Amino acid sequence: MYFLKKSKWLMLACILTSMSAQVSAHVLKNTTAQVILRDGQVEVKVLTNAEHLISALQSEQAWLMGDIDKLMPTNLSAEQQEEFVKNALKQKTSLRVNQQVIVFERVTFTTSNNNEAHDLEIVFQAKHTFTTVDELAISFPKSLGAVHASFVKPQYKLLGAGDTAKIKF
Repeated sequence: MYFLKKSKWLMLACILTSMSAQVSAHVLKNTTAQVILRDGQVEVKVLTNAEHLISALQSEQAWLMGDIDKLMPTNLSAEQQEEFVKNALKQKTSLRVNQQVIVFERVTFTTSNNNEAHDLEIVFQAKHTFTTVDELAISFPKSLGAVHASFVKPQYKLLGAGDTAKIKF
């Protein structure tokens, strides 16, 4: 009887542990993006999982559903693979400032070889000519999955020695 009670608790602990590991792993896999609006430019930093992204770009089902325009070949070199991903993301990421389409001029990659969920950083950069920005709209390709986005509009101040900055939002 004592053994049965102990084994039930042990089994319950194992189930809860496996469920929490699955939940935390799921949350960490979501792509994140930070959209930074500065005077004359927009920078979009995307953190995602490279393996998941490449798998999505090589998915025949995603291609058939129209989620991607072109299937990524499986036999590409690392440089060719990076170029393919850059082009695919640049074509499917849409940015509008004050209802005007803005084209990304530059896309850069940074990868890390650790086992973290976000091992790929993609930075998109674009310029705009608006003196004031009233509206920003962005959409990401389906191959990135759900994207947790944050939007930042920095305010710059020069503070003299001992001065206090007062910022209104």
